[in-house]
Parts: sequence; C-alpha cells; structure tokens
Amino acid sequence: MMVGMTAPQTPNPAPSADAPAAVPRAATRVRASELVGRGWLNTGGEQVTLEDLRGKVVLLDFWTFCCINCLHVLDELRPLEERFSDVLVTVGVHSPKFEHEADRDALEAAVERYAVHHPVLDDPDLTTWQAYAARAWPTLVVLDPEGYIVASMSGEGHAHGLSVLIDDLIAEHTTKGTLRRGDGPYVAPPAPETLLRFPGKVITAPARPVQAQPTGRQSADDAAASAGAGEHLTRGGFFV
Repeated sequence: MMVGMTAPQTPNPAPSADAPAAVPRAATRVRASELVGRGWLNTGGEQVTLEDLRGKVVLLDFWTFCCINCLHVLDELRPLEERFSDVLVTVGVHSPKFEHEADRDALEAAVERYAVHHPVLDDPDLTTWQAYAARAWPTLVVLDPEGYIVASMSGEGHAHGLSVLIDDLIAEHTTKGTLRRGDGPYVAPPAPETLLRFPGKVITAPARPVQAQPTGRQSADDAAASAGAGEHLTRGGFFV
C-alpha cells in the first residue's frame, strides 16, 4: 500500500431492495474544494477548474482502476452521462490505493481500456481525495451548478437515486437561472493506431494464422468492424 495512506475497506455492492428512491442531500451547504492533482486526462491537455464547471451539475467519481466496485460504477454512470449530457459533467478523480496504480502510464492505459469518456483528474497524492474527506473506493460526490456539495455516497447501486437528484437540481437551477446547458470539458483522445487493443491471449500454431483474443471493452463485433483485407474473424477471437 502507498506510504501514509489509510486502508479503508471497499464497500460491498448489493443495494437493498428497499433502498431510498433519491440520494439524500447534505444537511448544510458547503462550498466544493478545488480539483487539484498531477494533471488531467480526456481534456485535450487543458486544466479544469471549478469555475470552468460553474452552471453544470458535477459528479465526482473517486475511483482507482484495480477496484472492481469502481469499474462497476463506471458502467452504472454511463446511462446518466448519456441522459444528462448537456447539463452533467462527470469527473473521475483517480485516487490510487496501491503504489502501482499511481503510475501515470498505467492510468492512461486503464482509461482507454475501460472506455472512460469523461475528464479524469490524476490525483496520486490524494490531495483532492482528502479535501473531500473520501474514505472508500468508490465514493461519489455531487456538486450543484453554484459549486456547493449537495450529496456524497460510497459504493455501488446509486444510479437511480442520482437520476432523481439530478432531475431535482435541473428543475431548481433552471428556475434560479443558474443552470448552463451545452458541452462540457471532455475531449476524446486520439484514436489508437492499432487494430486490436489489450489482447488477452495470443495463440500461434504451425501453418496457421495468429489468433488474438480481445479483452477490455473491445467486443468481437468491434474487431470485425475494424477488420481489413486478409483478416478473418472467428467466434471468440480475431485471426490476423
């Protein structure tokens, strides 16, 4: 584990059947802390500040790429990001639990492997993690369009409650005139200059082609769509 870090336990997923319909709001209005780290991914090289995000509903996702619960939450958030694309900005705050997760190259590879399509703050020193008093992976924090913390939660299974909360914030801040619609700071990285990314298996045999098994989020259909002349797709793999 990284020196100086505590060892909070990753919460178990499994939301109960009688979970509340909406995420409860914070009892007091607290101004959000600035987003500070080593740098940003998925922003075209630009820094992102809270001032840049003013007028948007902001969802901070404190995650680390070796946490399976965090990866589940990435998938849970995708429908919210699509539904609220003009008002919601998701920011992944990558907060490493183990030393190897603090490697910048490893983080960049993980962001590509897991198809993270929102800005990611690289926070290897846990500066922003500590500023928001995060204690577990994953932790989600919602900021309103005026830059105040309105809710915080840990673990999986909050998608429905977040949806209700975001609807409420949209209605509230539309009335107040503090909601800003339009594109956020996400900038897609350049497309990889390779046919397959992150192959899980490579098999060779005499007088036969090489078979590469795609992993990560690349499906066989994706591989088929990118196939060129002389390449043949087979079930479960890709022949080149």
